Amino acid sequence: MSHFWARFKTIGGQRFRFDTRIYLDPIIAPTNQDTVLGCVIGKNPGSAGPSKRSAQLAPIALSGDKFLPTVLSVVRQSYSLSDKPVVAGRYVQVLNLFYLCDRDLREAKRSLQTCRRAPPCPAEKQHFPWAWFAWGGSDRVLDPLKGRFDTLGSDRDFYYSRSQQRVVAQRPSVLDRAKHTQGMPQSAVVAHLARLAQP
Repeated sequence: MSHFWARFKTIGGQRFRFDTRIYLDPIIAPTNQDTVLGCVIGKNPGSAGPSKRSAQLAPIALSGDKFLPTVLSVVRQSYSLSDKPVVAGRYVQVLNLFYLCDRDLREAKRSLQTCRRAPPCPAEKQHFPWAWFAWGGSDRVLDPLKGRFDTLGSDRDFYYSRSQQRVVAQRPSVLDRAKHTQGMPQSAVVAHLARLAQP
């Protein structure tokens, strides 16, 4: 059983991670009846890789990745605060500016610039009850990738503003410093998500 699932694919000799899901309760395997609660948008998949070889959704071996467990903790805390039950099969979709796996962001960006095909994740076409933007501040390489999320379908957008030190309930601009989970004060995001929590 696992909280963390994704589909891995090798393209041009590079590993990409798509359809990453964080289940609030661990599951044996994803099903068509599972329901997405919202999404979080980060930079790129880090060190987490597949725990087994599969063309389907497979459990993730975290390998020191802290982003996925942090998001799980924040969302579970928000449900505890809201007194809403955690229903089986509910998950948070993880989207990224790009899907190339590398624990070193600088190396990942270098690889991205030489990679001819860096496809987006098909999950970006879904509609989400809420979208949490956590892609960090302005970056010469990454900023051009943020524009495609202008058309992301979501009912409620928010990010934690590093400059304002608070949750901002709107979609960030390219220049806004949408705080990554590393070093982020979690309580404000927990409280905001508690107001958005649904069974």
